[in-house]
Amino acid sequence: TVVPPHMTPVQKLCTSSIPGNQNDNAHGNNHREDDRGLGIPTLEIRLPASYPLGATAPTPVLHNVMMNPDKKRNLLEELVEMYEVGVEVSILWGERCREELLHSEDSLDLHNHCRDAARYENGSDHAVDYENDNHSDYHSNNNDDNDNRRNIPGGEKQTDTTTYLPPTTKFNQPIRTFPTHIINNPLYQRTITRTRPFHPPKSGPGETMIGHAARVTSPEHVQWVLARLLFHDKKVAKANHNMFAYRFTEVTDGTKRRVADNDDDGEKGAGAKLAALLEMCKVDDVIVVVSRWFGGIHLGPVRFKYIAAVGRDALVEGGFL
Repeated sequence: TVVPPHMTPVQKLCTSSIPGNQNDNAHGNNHREDDRGLGIPTLEIRLPASYPLGATAPTPVLHNVMMNPDKKRNLLEELVEMYEVGVEVSILWGERCREELLHSEDSLDLHNHCRDAARYENGSDHAVDYENDNHSDYHSNNNDDNDNRRNIPGGEKQTDTTTYLPPTTKFNQPIRTFPTHIINNPLYQRTITRTRPFHPPKSGPGETMIGHAARVTSPEHVQWVLARLLFHDKKVAKANHNMFAYRFTEVTDGTKRRVADNDDDGEKGAGAKLAALLEMCKVDDVIVVVSRWFGGIHLGPVRFKYIAAVGRDALVEGGFL
């Protein structure tokens, strides 16, 4: 006997509601049929019997979404990679898909779908005003489908440098340029440790922080670590902030020199907090990076406590403490 997978109600990727669907059954079948009939972008989540305590991740399925096939496949793979045992995924995955559609240039216009759904709901042809929403800040330079950075926002290849473009300008992340001869040189390769995802209390469903740490003794090591995270980790590349701090002792012609710096990556003050953490812990020859995915709820000053705590966890995981 084959037991069919459990189903969660479909996550619509716009904010309007469809009348009559508030009391759908546990499998969400009526909800799904209505949404698909309207052509509304929807995320269907097929849950294994062991969910949410089993190691098998749910299966995401996108309906009524026109995207580049490779981008769509990579988005679905990213959702599966986000799964953690014991964590409810429907809201988290729905928000991630919504973000991708709103910022993607080649996806079907999500605003038009939501407007059409709202017209259906209101029983009229009056347009819903979405024109004031600022969702036009995504600019992709992915031109080479065979490049191993094609799925990373901004994997732009140049002769002497490789440039990282943030997925959006909304969070004030800077454009970063790396010397190709350094980030592709195995001599500068470092081992990077990472923490388990941390979800701050009283935060939005998508709020997540992950810490990374690596031993560095030169500027080239720092560049290699940052490039490795941004160009080879799709999830980190799409983080809203990747703040970091580093310090090491450089020896040149027998002279020792302390080198240290930090970067907020759009999260004002976060880099200095991580630099203070390194100073307080008296650790050297290390870079610590904290990636943050904003969950929609402003945490206030307490966020710096969480950032420092995740950074410290990364130092512990890396054996620096």
